[in-house]
Amino acid sequence: MKFLFLAFITIFGIQQTFAQRDIIYKNDSTQIRCKILKSTADKYEYAYADTNSKVFKTKILKTLVDSVKQNFYDSNLVQNKVFGKIIKPITEEITPVIKNWIFTAGIGFNLGNLLEFNRPGGSDKKSFSGTTSMDLGLNYAKESARFAMTNELHYIFGLQKSGLTAAANIQRVTDELATLHDFSIAIGKTKKWNFNLIAKTATSIFTIYDGDYFKDINVLGKIQGFLSPYDVTISPGFKWQPNKNLRISISPYSFNLYGVKHDEILSKGIFITDTTATGSFKKHLFKRLGAEINFWYDKKIGKWLEMQYRLSLSSNYFEKIAKNGLMDGLFITKFRLIKNLYLTHRAALKGDFSTNPFKPFYSQSILLSYSKIF
Repeated sequence: MKFLFLAFITIFGIQQTFAQRDIIYKNDSTQIRCKILKSTADKYEYAYADTNSKVFKTKILKTLVDSVKQNFYDSNLVQNKVFGKIIKPITEEITPVIKNWIFTAGIGFNLGNLLEFNRPGGSDKKSFSGTTSMDLGLNYAKESARFAMTNELHYIFGLQKSGLTAAANIQRVTDELATLHDFSIAIGKTKKWNFNLIAKTATSIFTIYDGDYFKDINVLGKIQGFLSPYDVTISPGFKWQPNKNLRISISPYSFNLYGVKHDEILSKGIFITDTTATGSFKKHLFKRLGAEINFWYDKKIGKWLEMQYRLSLSSNYFEKIAKNGLMDGLFITKFRLIKNLYLTHRAALKGDFSTNPFKPFYSQSILLSYSKIF
């Protein structure tokens, strides 16, 4: 052990005293005077001379280096062709500034039509459809701070025209606006465990009339509109984040706020069938959902594939354990075509565990989308 310690001191002294014009500052506050010969992504290759003017080459990992300075000294202590060798200048590495706020925006669009003539066993089909989507995100995270948040807005709108004539009316296919919010405070330095609060909202944008038309063609009035209905779910709990891709949030208690703002839509009893003491339909409902678990998965594979998956499962243990509850999922997969242009697959999965047999609702769309991070 004594011999190794003396050898370490000797080598360290050699590198400090008999080296050349460049200098390497190590993380442990020591310095190496040398000639830097090559710089790669993870290490420096350098040469130095010992007390007998013998030249040696070696390498050092960049993880052990704090910084480097070239031509720090005016002259070489030892003359050697290695030290006079002209090499490609080492570009100073600039650490990119880490943004605390990240804003993402994406918009998708898809047009299609169906033409079928002389169908065997059926009538001809002429239809036109269009779907558009918008995905926004605003995330905040600071390395030195315990607080972090995720805010997302997802909107998809689709319409169709059953015929290609002027008499054919445009109908709604889908009109869904959903927001997702995750506010968390880290418990430890690793930030794997957090106290968090998840809030989810859902509603539609456009006013829709009977028959899913945008005009009152059937003269039967409105059936859906902005905040009619609206759906808000609040889920406080604990979040486990084992890595940057996966988040699992468990809420021992969650609750739901549901309502219809427009009186004309409310009076039809489409979305709320509960009545007040006077016999009119209730405008707002409060429901205890019991336990809820949320899975959030975000993954990028190179520059060509992005995955953004959201799934929540809830069960109302205040009523019948494991015989009720809700499932709500949104799965967005983006395949990069060129630069910021993507082919996006969107899938929604919803279900009510109280139905027997259990038949979840599934819908999907494929859109050409433009997406960018700011």
